[in-house]
Parts: sequence; C-alpha cells; structure tokens
Amino acid sequence: MDLKGLRYIAVALLISYALVACAPMPPAGTPLTHEQRQDAQASCIAQYTAAGAVIGGLGTLALDTLLFGRTRGDRVAAGAVIGGTFAFAMAWGRCLRLFADIRSYPVAGAAETMTQTGYTPSTGSYVKFASMAITPETVAPGGKVNLNAVYYLLDSNMNKRVYVTETTTLYYYDDSKKNWADLGSANEQKTVDLGTRRGEITFDIPKDAPEGNYRIMLKVSAMGKEDYSTRDLVVRRG
Repeated sequence: MDLKGLRYIAVALLISYALVACAPMPPAGTPLTHEQRQDAQASCIAQYTAAGAVIGGLGTLALDTLLFGRTRGDRVAAGAVIGGTFAFAMAWGRCLRLFADIRSYPVAGAAETMTQTGYTPSTGSYVKFASMAITPETVAPGGKVNLNAVYYLLDSNMNKRVYVTETTTLYYYDDSKKNWADLGSANEQKTVDLGTRRGEITFDIPKDAPEGNYRIMLKVSAMGKEDYSTRDLVVRRG
C-alpha cells in the first residue's frame, strides 16, 4: 500500500476515535446498577481502545518504513501488536474507577491506635500502612481480585477529622521497554476520624485483559503526609 493509502487509514482511525470519544461517561461517584456499570465499562474501554487503534495505525505507518521489504501481512501484524495489547491495558487503567469497587472504614479509634503503634504527639501528623494483601495473586481474564489494606491516621490533636485521598493506581510491565507503565488511577476522597482504617478494593478483570504482569499501588494522602504500598498481580489464561 502506498503512503497515500496509509494516510487514509490514519484519518479513518482518527475519525473513529473522535466518534466514540463523544460518548458521555458517568461522573465519578455516580451510583450505578450492575447493568449501568457494565455499559459504562464497555463504553469507556471502547473510547480508550480506539485511541490505541489510532496509535497502532500511526505505528503501522512507521513500521512500513522500518520493516520495508517484509510482507504486508508482517507489517499489519506488527502494527496490531502496537495498537492492540497495550492499547487495551491502557484502556483498562484509564477506566479503572468503573472496574474497581473501593471501600474503607474505621476499625480502631485514635487512642487505641496510638497505643498499638507507640505513637507520641511529638511525631506530628502520621500516615502509615500497616499491611496490604492481594488475593488471588494470579487470575484469569474475566475474574476478580480482592485487595485488603490497613493503614493508620494519627495527629497530636486526637479529636480532629481529616480529609483523606485514597488513590489506586494500575501498572503494566512493558517487556519491550523493561519498565512499569502507569495505566491510570482511581481516587476516593472523604473526611474521616483519626485512627486505624481498613481498605477493601474489589477489581473486575476485563475478559479481554491482556496476559502479563501488573502492579497495583494504593496510596493514602492526608494532613500533608502520604504513604503507599504495592502488590503484584499476574493475569494469565487457563
């Protein structure tokens, strides 16, 4: 195919992306039924996968030069790899808030937590993870993953309430670049009492999620302090 034809393909991909990008997404925090959540997931994934298709199409243009002399089938296959696997992983991360059910609740008050941790008022504001676990550590596409974490919030003023941001971030290990790619985050914000809190996050793994190594990070920010913890996850069929 000549350069003019490839340009037409790129333009068509851009138009396709523009059309699906117009579909409205529910604002963060909007209560959704199971059916509404599934519709929103599919729509969101379609938008970001279309963006990946644009990248893949443009990547094919570059590959036509880089892979000159190979068959057209080889070049198309290589372009599909660029715009396919990683595009869906990126889409999942950008739509994470629609795939993650994030909850947290108090399990101990400030006085009990101070005794448990050995905290003293001279320490000042204190944000710290006590533990985090992920089950299962290996999951098939279409499955579910549970993330459980415990963290402490303390301050010299035991009676104050604090504004907390809980951020869940999804990473994908890019074998070609040998690094972790940030796919996207989901935030939960609330005003809470000091003490010990438990976070419970349930992830739906899309049935089309690419196999590979993922990393989930939970970060807690409050009172100008923050702490985070990570756990690794393998998505594998079978």
